[in-house]
Amino acid sequence: MRSATTSNNPARTLVLLAGFTAGLADFLFASIKRATSGGSWMDPWKGVAGCLIGPAVRDGGFEMVLLGAALHFFICFVAAALLYFILKKVPALPRQWLLVAVIYGIVFMLVMNYVVAPLSFAGRPIYKPEILAVTAFWHVVLVGLTSAWFVTRALRRAPAS
Repeated sequence: MRSATTSNNPARTLVLLAGFTAGLADFLFASIKRATSGGSWMDPWKGVAGCLIGPAVRDGGFEMVLLGAALHFFICFVAAALLYFILKKVPALPRQWLLVAVIYGIVFMLVMNYVVAPLSFAGRPIYKPEILAVTAFWHVVLVGLTSAWFVTRALRRAPAS
């Protein structure tokens, strides 16, 4: 007989997939966008690492890229888990995945821009007000749709609390 800690939990698997797919979609988008605009695909991830360790990121190499990418995926996993637990605990919130995707994508971007980044070594919002609409669109498409699809399915498979 399997114990509760080793049993297969489809809801947990789906939440992990939500974080991974959102992280991967956003990782590829940011890397490709930066590379096609004349920079290095590594720049966005050094920037993420810089939010944690500050200006010393400039002296680092590929290890800073790895740190930034790890932080990026960690944030996506934590955000997907938070989305799952918030939706699970507040039944009044919508469960339609497209509506959840739009709301979550916009809220995710706003929290990262106006809470996380200003409190980090970045010390300021990442996105300028004039590009917020475009940035919100891409967060809905890349982070919102992927996370909401998996998380709303996880809620259907969640064990009773």
